Amino acid sequence: MALNAWRLRILDVFARAGTVRAAADELVLSPSTVSQQLAVLESETGVPLFERSGRALSLTPAGLLLVERSRELLDHMDAIESELTDVATEPVGHVRLGGFASSLSSLLIPAVQRLAAEHPRLTVDLLEIEPRESVTAVHQGRLDLVVTVDEADGTLMSPSLTVIPLSSDPLMAVLPAEHPLAAHERVALADLAGERWALDHEGTYLGDLVPRECRLAGFEPRVAGRFSSYGVMLAHVAEAGSVAVLPELAVDRRMPVVARPVASLADRAIVIALRTGNAVRPALRLVVDALAATANS
Repeated sequence: MALNAWRLRILDVFARAGTVRAAADELVLSPSTVSQQLAVLESETGVPLFERSGRALSLTPAGLLLVERSRELLDHMDAIESELTDVATEPVGHVRLGGFASSLSSLLIPAVQRLAAEHPRLTVDLLEIEPRESVTAVHQGRLDLVVTVDEADGTLMSPSLTVIPLSSDPLMAVLPAEHPLAAHERVALADLAGERWALDHEGTYLGDLVPRECRLAGFEPRVAGRFSSYGVMLAHVAEAGSVAVLPELAVDRRMPVVARPVASLADRAIVIALRTGNAVRPALRLVVDALAATANS
């Protein structure tokens, strides 16, 4: 039996995504290509891996066993490749590091500057990426590791991922400097029911969280604008008199705004996520250590 590693990766994504179409979207392949490769894999094994109901596929017990064993194999292959890449005493080459917008200036860029001074043969490429997209990018191999938010939705519970706690980030109500609540140490969302809101785009972490929390507090936020840039949101609060909820990491203290903790909102858990097979790679361990040192400084 000769098993193809690429087809095993397709099987892994299919098992995690649940459907051929979802797997195809994640792998940037056509659904027909995914179906064909899964059929070839089934032929290679010589045992039924899938149950077919119309056009839908589900895994048989043999298929589930192969998924479990192939994840162990793929992680081991990743580890071998990583060790070969970093066989020199001094790690060299490229590491692809992703992070959400507010983590870049406060965590990622200082950590990369630290690494550039201490390990000049190691190059770290940065990419701004939404938390909800970042873990998929790690699974696909487009990024080596990411700084992301643990939304406690199970996304980070994949056995092929290693997740390392990094820090916490309070969510803050951001108000114009002259706002009546600026003198308070803490505010409640219900206190802001009559305000105009600057929000992130729908489908993003905060773009969905903030309206949902406002509704739980008993009101529908009156949206003054939606912006992808936290800097633009801060400027709108400062110049247009709106209010916003932003992570403390995103609040530029040079802006004429005031940030106050929100009584009902829990801190965000900031974590590092990478493939388990890459966790032993010396270059990635250096990046993890630099991020931890920056977060603790």
